Amino acid sequence: MKGILFLILSWVTSVSMSKCRAQQRETYAVEGDAVGLHCYTGEVKQNQTFNWTKDNDTVISSPHIFKGSSLWILRTVSSDSGHYVCTSFSNSMETGHVESRVLLSVEKGKCPKALTPIQVMEGEHINLTCAEDSIETLGQILQVQWWKDCQSIGVQATEISLDVSVDSTGNYTCMAIFRYVGENYTTSHTRQLKVLKKEPVEKPEVIHPRNEILYVKPGVRTKLECTVFIGLGEEAQEGTSVYWTVNDELMSDRFPQLQENVICYFQMGEDDRYYCKSTLIISEVNATFFDVPFKCIVLSSRGSDMGLVWLSQGDQSTTQTLLIIALALITVVGIVLFMFFKIDIILAYRHLCGKGKTTAHGSKIYNAYVCYCHDNSVGSYTAENLALKIMPEVLEQQHDLKLFIHGRDDGGTEANVTHMTDVVGQSRTVLLVLPGSGPANHNEEIRNIPLSTSQDNASYCRDLYSVIAQCSVPVIVVESGENADYSLLSESIQSIIQKNGVLRWSPAVQPSGRFWKQLRYHMT
Repeated sequence: MKGILFLILSWVTSVSMSKCRAQQRETYAVEGDAVGLHCYTGEVKQNQTFNWTKDNDTVISSPHIFKGSSLWILRTVSSDSGHYVCTSFSNSMETGHVESRVLLSVEKGKCPKALTPIQVMEGEHINLTCAEDSIETLGQILQVQWWKDCQSIGVQATEISLDVSVDSTGNYTCMAIFRYVGENYTTSHTRQLKVLKKEPVEKPEVIHPRNEILYVKPGVRTKLECTVFIGLGEEAQEGTSVYWTVNDELMSDRFPQLQENVICYFQMGEDDRYYCKSTLIISEVNATFFDVPFKCIVLSSRGSDMGLVWLSQGDQSTTQTLLIIALALITVVGIVLFMFFKIDIILAYRHLCGKGKTTAHGSKIYNAYVCYCHDNSVGSYTAENLALKIMPEVLEQQHDLKLFIHGRDDGGTEANVTHMTDVVGQSRTVLLVLPGSGPANHNEEIRNIPLSTSQDNASYCRDLYSVIAQCSVPVIVVESGENADYSLLSESIQSIIQKNGVLRWSPAVQPSGRFWKQLRYHMT
């Protein structure tokens, strides 16, 4: 009874072992190519037979070719896709029968898909082969072509060499044409190349000092500090040295007054930058250390760098004095230039900021209230011409200022003190145009603009003077010619204009001349 049970268990074990040893592989092909499916059952033994099925149906010999343990399809079509199972049978009790499974995918196109990618590091050198050990054929290979990403690269050889760079990434297809039984066939194999980018090598660098001069006195204690970037990560410190040299000599027993202290630390951040700080302490500075190079050196397998410090006993106060003198000269020249171009600078600033507009000053509607005082002398006509014609042309038309001109904007009617007070209060300044002893230009016509005779000018000016004193408005006197008649002004007005100044107009002055710049400066 025990013998029968032993035989049954042995038979069940051998059957289960023979059916468990199955393998699954994938193969890709394109329509029209030849493809070989291989039965991976190990070494082929005598009396070993193979049976192929596709999707559980037995594969017949035509149009397929059986060669040893392999099944060849010479011109694949999409219907050839499917699950292929190769079963090997043997009389040996050790192996029994073995199944090998292959999944075939046939697609349209020029190049088959790639299987597991080949990973290589950037900068390496590799060879891709299209020999019989990497692409099998049924007959002699006639021609080999290489394609990258399904585009011909113009190489016809069984092997290509690549110096790997980031651009090398892609799918490489080896396309072989072989001859079998008097006909030519094509078979292809694709390998995907995946390039792993190398991390950039961070070379060590001396951050501080680079090339500096340190002023010290003999006999004092001093220290030299050197900050060094080592690399990324703490492992960058391995094989890295930071040290000082004095006059290109290593610190040894020759310099007992020198002491070096090195501290390394991480810089907080995402990339773990590693630094070291080396401090060279000089207990007493002597004459040997002056005007010789102190070098802070960092050395590693990734590179080297150097910083330089010079000790000098030169009087630093001389340098500071020269610096102070230079700054003083620059300041004086700047002040002189500003005073000379003060009006131009301020006018440009006001123009850019829009501060010359009367709307920027709240209740001020007019930039100036213009009045000409005359006594019916020859120069009075020039004053009236300046006030009624020239000033509007330059100030209003060219510079967009707003004027209230007596004799033009009051309609020539008799002055009303209340109305005059309101207008003067709405003006930033008052321009009083005084006539000279004669015309500014003796060739001009005596009457450019007829003088107004509808009101007593002297009475009008007296009322204006009291309004000016009441409103405390700045007053600018413009002389329209030489030897202006100041007797037309009251004493109170004359005291005011001594503070605010006087401008003299000349027909030769251009619209962009200094007279008009000064006038605009006071009006805006």
